[in-house]
Order: sequence, then C-alpha cells, then structure tokens
Amino acid sequence: MKLSSKTHYGLMACHILGKNYPDGTVSASALESMISVSGKYLEKIMRMLSGRGIVAASRGASGGYYLKRSPEEITIGEIVRALEDDMEIIECVKSDGKCKCCPTSGVWKKLYEGINGVLDSMTLKQMIDGELH
Repeated sequence: MKLSSKTHYGLMACHILGKNYPDGTVSASALESMISVSGKYLEKIMRMLSGRGIVAASRGASGGYYLKRSPEEITIGEIVRALEDDMEIIECVKSDGKCKCCPTSGVWKKLYEGINGVLDSMTLKQMIDGELH
C-alpha cells in the first residue's frame, strides 16, 4: 500500500503549523515554500484537513493557516485519514462485521485496525518533539 503525496505534504504542513501553535498563523505562500508544493495543491490539502476540524484559515494581512486544536490533541491517524479517504483499504473494512463476502475480509479488517491503531497512538506533538524516530 502506498500513501498519496497529499498525506506526505499534509503531515508536513501540520508539523509546521504545530510548531507555530498557538502563537500564530502561517501564510499559504510560506507553507508552499517550506514544503515545496503548488498553491492549488496546498489549498486542496488544507481544505480536506479543515473539513475534519484539524486546521482553519484566517484572512487579512496577518492571515494564514493554523491548527484548530493543540498538537497534543491531534493524532497522526486523524491527519492521515482526512487525506486518505479514511484509510479504507478495501470496501468491507468498515462494515461493522456484517460483511462475510469472502474469506479474506478478516485479513483486511485486521490490517485496517492495526494501521489505524499505530497511527492513532502517535500525536502531532510527539512528531514535533522528535519522539517518533
């Protein structure tokens, strides 16, 4: 399984915003430059993160993006799922045990639970503090 570049850039953007939390915002142009991504692509990523309540934007001369919650309260899993369609690696993983389509469904559910368990065990704060090496 390969995660998209949206997740890579989105996690980098959240890292930058987390380092600036709660003191201020980071302009779109600064984020574009720091993570080497186009403005349109960054806007798409930030819109996805905003839709999940992770980031927000403010307008004006000192406007930009900021985290809506502290880095301690945001898991890496939240960020990744916001950018990767909830990490649904196969259709039946979120069927609440009702799917008995094939003998492989248990494998995919365990994988889904394992990946999300690991991602949810890590916070943005831990990543900022370098605790995840």
